[in-house]
Amino acid sequence: MIYRFDHYEIDTDRFELRRNSVPAAIEPQVFALITLLVENRHRMVPREEVVERIWAGRIVSGSALSSRIKSARKALDDDGTLQKYIHTVHGQGFRFIGRVTASAGPPGIPRPAPSTAQEWACDVLSRPVLAVLPFENDGCAPEQSYFVDGVTEELIAELSSWRWFPILSRSTSFDRSKASLPAAARALSMGARYALVGRLLRAGGDARLTIELLECFTDTQLWSARFECGAAVLPGLQSEIAATVFQKIAPELTSAETRRVMRKSPEDMTAWDLTLKGLWHLHRANPRDIAEALECLKKATRVDPGFAQPWSLISFARFESALKGWTSGTRGEIREILRGMLAAAATSVELDPSGWMGHALMSVGELWTNDSFPKAQLHASRAIELNPSASLAYHFSGCIHGFGGDLEAAIRTQENVHRVDPAFPHMDAVKADLGLWHLLRGDLDRAWAYVGEALVLNPRNVRARQREVALAGLRGDAARAGPAIRELLSLGGALDEDYLKASYPFQDPAHAAIFRKGLVQAGLLG
Repeated sequence: MIYRFDHYEIDTDRFELRRNSVPAAIEPQVFALITLLVENRHRMVPREEVVERIWAGRIVSGSALSSRIKSARKALDDDGTLQKYIHTVHGQGFRFIGRVTASAGPPGIPRPAPSTAQEWACDVLSRPVLAVLPFENDGCAPEQSYFVDGVTEELIAELSSWRWFPILSRSTSFDRSKASLPAAARALSMGARYALVGRLLRAGGDARLTIELLECFTDTQLWSARFECGAAVLPGLQSEIAATVFQKIAPELTSAETRRVMRKSPEDMTAWDLTLKGLWHLHRANPRDIAEALECLKKATRVDPGFAQPWSLISFARFESALKGWTSGTRGEIREILRGMLAAAATSVELDPSGWMGHALMSVGELWTNDSFPKAQLHASRAIELNPSASLAYHFSGCIHGFGGDLEAAIRTQENVHRVDPAFPHMDAVKADLGLWHLLRGDLDRAWAYVGEALVLNPRNVRARQREVALAGLRGDAARAGPAIRELLSLGGALDEDYLKASYPFQDPAHAAIFRKGLVQAGLLG
């Protein structure tokens, strides 16, 4: 069905809002909200019905609903003062008041199937990779390093949200072991065809950002620009920079395919600054810095309660703590940490439904705290759709596929982690997972190879040791089973039935039986 009003069209078959026949960038949730109001234009739609239809009945705050209404109005060049299309019935609901004509779509054109996250990822990952290398600190004080690195990270995130070409992850781009190489050679060594390099000078209240785009094979400068502004408005430049780079790298894409950058930085510089400090501490990945990161990020949420990014990072910090508990054998309060992780991720998604990290973290939270595989996979797929370069989302999605019983999808998905992020900080966990999926498939040789790689990366990963024990048992290799069990016990990673059920949530009973059989035959379980 196509609904027309003034110079707008809503095409429900193609999931498009068009302005003067040109598709407009719009969030799926905002599109659904506008469509709901237009389809029910003959009446007021109560607030409760909006929540039920748009959020599937999940409890959301009044500010979240107000935010979506504001975004819907903005998409239609409307606002709360004019209310020329969306009228608020105070305290009750909303009504669409524009003059609408409706017609069926053109005959003979089948309704297109929505693209799946996997189809998006396959297409995007086939394109050239862009590396955003750490910006140089051009005269900033050493204590401002977090700010320089943070601007680079924000640009990586902004470019990733275009969803048209893969962006090398932060952990790989920031690999200092190749710092002595020229920029083009450095990016080539990481598998990138293009590199974005820059220098940032922050002096008092002013900032100057100089950027160059390089074609790495020929070491040719394709484009350069300099941005000067007050430091307080620097976050707003990320969208402009991303748009310009996008146009240079992907000229073959039409304007109809161009999406606005979904993630926006807050106007409040203080909250943004606190968030960057939190990021800086998070990347140091030790307990003290994670605690410092949480303190900074919680302050950011108090300064700007509507800013989604610090909530995502709070969730990520809690995930890091939980993962260290799983991999070190320290069970402790892992369940409570994961519940806190899920709550923070849910807040992030409520504030910004287009934030890939919030969806990714909700996926693993739903898996480990609620055993809700459909919700977990829904959020993991959404994260990949929003950012096909998100290695963390591939990691989580693979776990969900694997424990859900789809081993082929698990292997295929987690193999993408290395494609987008060769320096993924939890590659030992990915390798251990791949070993588990191949174990369950019956390919014990390949499983053994992956588990071995995981243990080379991190000999203290008890999850990998547990799988080493199960493999030794299934292979009847007593010579390997004994030392593996002793090493596992020394790390505090012994398995009992309760731990096995909680930490290995297999949905296929046959998979649970295979893994348990290996542990029993190795002598770890009775």
